[in-house]
Amino acid sequence: MLTALLIRLVRSAVRGAWTTIAISVLLTALCGWYVAGHFAIDTDIDRLLESNAPWAQRDAAIDKAFPQRRQLILAVVQAPARELADAAADALAAELQAQPKRFPVVSQPGGGRYFERSGLLFLPADQVAAISSQLGEARPLISQLQRDPSLRGMADTLSTMLALALPMGQVKLEDMAGLFGRSAAVIEATLKGQPAAMSWLDMGASAAQYGAAMQGASFVAITPVLDYGNLAAGGDAAGDIRATAAKLELGKRFGATVRLTGPQPLADEEFASVAQGAALNGVLTVLLVVLILWLALRSGRLILAVVISLFAGLVVTAALGLAMVGALNMISVAFAVLFIGLGGDFGIQFGVRYRAERATEPDLAQALANAAHVAGGPLALAAGATAVAFFSFLPTDYRGVAELGQIAGVGMLVAFAATMTLLPALITVLHPPGDGHVPSTRWLAPADAFFEHHRSGVLLATGAVIIAGMPLLPHLRFDFDPLNLKDPHSESMSTLQAISAMPEAGTEDVAVLAPSLAEAQTVALRLSKLPEVARAITLQSFVPEQQEEKLRHIAVAAKELMPALSQPSSAPPTDILRVAALIRLSGQLDLAAQDHPGKGAVPAKRLALALRQLVTANSAMRDRAEAAISLPLRLALGRLREALQAQAVGIQDVPPALARDWVTKDGRALATITPKLPASGDAARPQVVQRFIDAVLRAEPRAASGPISIQGSADTIMSAFAQAGGWAVLSITVLLWLTLRNFGDVLRTLVPLLVSALVTLECCVLGGMPMNFANVIALPLLLGVGVAFKIYYVMAWRAGQTHLLQSSLTNAVLFSAATTAAAFGSLSYSHHPGTASMGRLLILALACTLVGAVFFQPILLGRPRADARPPK
Repeated sequence: MLTALLIRLVRSAVRGAWTTIAISVLLTALCGWYVAGHFAIDTDIDRLLESNAPWAQRDAAIDKAFPQRRQLILAVVQAPARELADAAADALAAELQAQPKRFPVVSQPGGGRYFERSGLLFLPADQVAAISSQLGEARPLISQLQRDPSLRGMADTLSTMLALALPMGQVKLEDMAGLFGRSAAVIEATLKGQPAAMSWLDMGASAAQYGAAMQGASFVAITPVLDYGNLAAGGDAAGDIRATAAKLELGKRFGATVRLTGPQPLADEEFASVAQGAALNGVLTVLLVVLILWLALRSGRLILAVVISLFAGLVVTAALGLAMVGALNMISVAFAVLFIGLGGDFGIQFGVRYRAERATEPDLAQALANAAHVAGGPLALAAGATAVAFFSFLPTDYRGVAELGQIAGVGMLVAFAATMTLLPALITVLHPPGDGHVPSTRWLAPADAFFEHHRSGVLLATGAVIIAGMPLLPHLRFDFDPLNLKDPHSESMSTLQAISAMPEAGTEDVAVLAPSLAEAQTVALRLSKLPEVARAITLQSFVPEQQEEKLRHIAVAAKELMPALSQPSSAPPTDILRVAALIRLSGQLDLAAQDHPGKGAVPAKRLALALRQLVTANSAMRDRAEAAISLPLRLALGRLREALQAQAVGIQDVPPALARDWVTKDGRALATITPKLPASGDAARPQVVQRFIDAVLRAEPRAASGPISIQGSADTIMSAFAQAGGWAVLSITVLLWLTLRNFGDVLRTLVPLLVSALVTLECCVLGGMPMNFANVIALPLLLGVGVAFKIYYVMAWRAGQTHLLQSSLTNAVLFSAATTAAAFGSLSYSHHPGTASMGRLLILALACTLVGAVFFQPILLGRPRADARPPK
């Protein structure tokens, strides 16, 4: 009945060819108009899953309470010295805060005036006491540097210490080794034309100030107004931030660079990496597909008919897809490649069958009807089975693949409909001449004969190889960290990797949403005692403890130093005076190294040599050395002056922009917990993170986000694929049974399919290819492509066809596979790692499927049954 219906459908399309084409053109135009007006891509990887699991509900609650965290742009300001980075970040933050309509919230994690003034209060009380004492003893030195914070001033100060304090034993040469070494390194780098600066803050204990970043880095957290009409919603905001940094001349003034990372830049560059090179890849793929069509069909008119039919089906599928899901995601956007690869299979199968019929049938209409008689049933079954395989993901929580399955499944039905209506109509109008040649693969005749005579041995050997590879399966790796799917060379991702070991990055942090700040603080205190936890923070953590005792020590230091720090600085010295001071210091260093051998002698000699080289250089080079040493010194003295004016602070003094990231308007509060991690790249890091997750969840089941979400996502994906795989196998089995009505034939179709899937996974282990969020789509695709190819052989075998390897069917399957490979292969050249991994696994799955269909399937089938009849 199905075959008769398809024959009538093709005959109707042939009789009313122009009407069929006109209707198709109108439908394609309307769908194209809809696609142009509604095309959208959601680049948020976090939305690929829609789970109601407890971890997902906790994640959603945090996102709803603090939506700005998902829209954050983190500007990482780097400079040769921390003083310069902080000053550049202060300037950038102030300028962005002056644009509230563009950037409603701007804060400085661990930086800004609040932390500069209260920095000493975040240190332990005994450390504050020690620093206060040391500052009091250093009063003469600080006073001298304040009066002349220049290269000459530093040289004169060191000369005085070496000439007077060193001989009297007030200082030791080895105590100044660090200062000498750093000074020499800065001067040497300056002489080589490299960026360099002297960080004075990092020489003392005050470098341990709470929130201090790695040397030479500071942060500005920005919540921008996003443009959701743009595929890169934060693209304009990022451009404005970079323009602001350029206007402020941060590079010229502080030697600073500004790099952007955070959730919003990561999402924006996610799309950019997918789009990069996509147009060129698309053009090359189309050209390669056309070349394969030429090799398969050998007729320009026939190729044109297939291409037009394929394009019309693609546009219609795109419109239906957007109507069903609203916006494509980072996985469902691959539907176009799947449609070209799989939809092209139907066109090639029908076209090759038409060529074979046309070789013996001069009447074009009858040749098309004969092609529908032979190929229509298998194509219908293949389309149905492929669609069912894709639809099997609809009930799962993996939204990314579910939407792709929905669109691709509908696309298979559209491709089949176009193949049975528009394609015959186009062939009728274009009227490609018959070439009298029946397509075949005669070169596989020896293989046909070999497998026919050695069928049992080949089956046993194949089974032995597959079974031998099964111990590999437990070693299949799963990498469901969404960060690993991003382009590591993009600015946002490379910046995140650079700061990943810093607390501010928080890549491995987990969070707890508590009903109040008091409850959040209780949670933080309890979790901070776990051996796996490095720190636990709430808003209360930004208010120092034991302030009264610390302020007494600071007041003592301020009484000693504020008069010295308040005195005006002298005018910059002339170059002649500067040179004289450098010469004098180099001599003192040589003498000190001779008189005091030991740990300080080597850096003293190194600094003396660097100073002599600086003296012989030109004045411009000395100006650069001046800037590298004196500018950070001026900034450091200013920071010290600010820190000595510390006052008691409370929760109400925390900057509002910072407070809103920790407490909501209705009083709910966040606690974040950071694990103790080994160095980046340490092989034990995953195990350490897992122990951290287990420990935190045992102590606090409300914990969410970070690695907890990644683990939950992985479990959801595995569950989704197990569920979808079961539904796919069951539904395909039912479909095959309803069509074939023979349990043995159903097994002859499914067994090679499952064997191909098993071999694909074994090859993944051997090739070191892990499963991830993106490439797992190859597994349901394996079911779709595999069942289509295998159905063709089973149907031909049931019809009594022999020597399948050298038949026109194998010719069509090979060219179909080549077309599919060309489409999938284009994905492997994507700049987006997730898309590229999808392409590579699709190619592997296709290769395994093709081998299983073309070689293993005919061997498994053997000779046709005695009651089989050859096709008419």
